Amino acid sequence: MAKTKAEKITSIEEEIRQLENRRRQLVQEQKAQERKDRTKRLCRRMGLFESLVPDTIPLTEEQFKTFLEKTVMSVTTPAAYWTN
Repeated sequence: MAKTKAEKITSIEEEIRQLENRRRQLVQEQKAQERKDRTKRLCRRMGLFESLVPDTIPLTEEQFKTFLEKTVMSVTTPAAYWTN
């Protein structure tokens, strides 16, 4: 049975709507994965940091921030740490 042009248009519009919904779903999944990856990276790095400098564990957020600021500012050539 042949479809009328109106039926074809309706069918295509429905397909477009489904594809747009699928796209939105994939974008949400991608953002969720990016958040998980970031959280995992932050936890790993902080765990490494705490294992190397255990005295920072009991510090408050403000004390820790001050410690980091003073430590980072005291390094005169930070590029030396990033190159071999």
